[in-house]
Amino acid sequence: MVSEVLTRGNAKTGVYVDAVDVAGLDDASLDLRLRLIGRARNQLDGFLAEAVAEKKRRTTPYDTANTLKTELRQSGQQAQRTMRQADQLESLPAARGALSDSRITTEHARILGTAAASGPLDECKMVAAAETQTPEQLRRTVREHQDELSGDDDGSKRFEHQRKARMASFTEQDDGMWRLFALFDPVAAQGIRAALNHKTDMAWHATTGRERLDARHRRADAIAELLTRTTNGETGDQPQPTSLLILADYDAIDRQLGRPRLADGTPIPQDEFRKLACDAEILTGIFDADLQCLSLGRQRHPSPQLRAAITARDQGCIGCGTEPE
Repeated sequence: MVSEVLTRGNAKTGVYVDAVDVAGLDDASLDLRLRLIGRARNQLDGFLAEAVAEKKRRTTPYDTANTLKTELRQSGQQAQRTMRQADQLESLPAARGALSDSRITTEHARILGTAAASGPLDECKMVAAAETQTPEQLRRTVREHQDELSGDDDGSKRFEHQRKARMASFTEQDDGMWRLFALFDPVAAQGIRAALNHKTDMAWHATTGRERLDARHRRADAIAELLTRTTNGETGDQPQPTSLLILADYDAIDRQLGRPRLADGTPIPQDEFRKLACDAEILTGIFDADLQCLSLGRQRHPSPQLRAAITARDQGCIGCGTEPE
């Protein structure tokens, strides 16, 4: 027996996981063990949320945090995060039950909790979606669901909320290193990501073999260079083919562009779209409803137009999932 969830009728009494020699497991047994451990972790997170919520009802947030630090040996920051997650699930009984039953994961529950705190949410409908979708798919489903409930067809209300929530902090850590943290709205984030990916990719091409740094180091260097450079351009620095990719449908009858959105499908308010269009380069292409059958000609090396079209269609590498650069 690799893992067992102990139950009595419909009441859960605990979660038990055997200690085994994983080196002696075949591939199928190892996959099974990972799956069952994942289920057990989800259930334990659900039980933890229930216990923390009950502890807060009986005592105070201060006492609850101290208990988490002493009994679970959590840091102060981790204890605060645990209490926030418990608070979110306290108002989402269906999600809490699904987590305790391991029908959804902790990541699914976090997405639903964050969404419920920011707008309207049909909890049962979204829990049902979470049971069959990956966290990445659920994020998009929840966004579209909340836009529909709030009547925010073009995403203007959500975009305004996101703009107001933007922030950045730059703090020194105990070891003398500095930590940069920031939140951006989707439009600003897409431009920043494009510039960062471009600079990181340049560093990769500029080195070979052992001289080549890890991706995380190249990305940190790229951030520092982008933030501290004092000139508009650098020798040998080629401009990006597409710094911000925006899709829009062309109405041949009205001769107007409509339904503007980022490459990942995030809608853009019409006012913001008009601002961006003032300096935009228009790349034309013909797609079907699934962004297939594009008509952009044939060539050995991808043009900026073809690269943009593939980015819009695939949103990254179809093999490993790497973001487009």
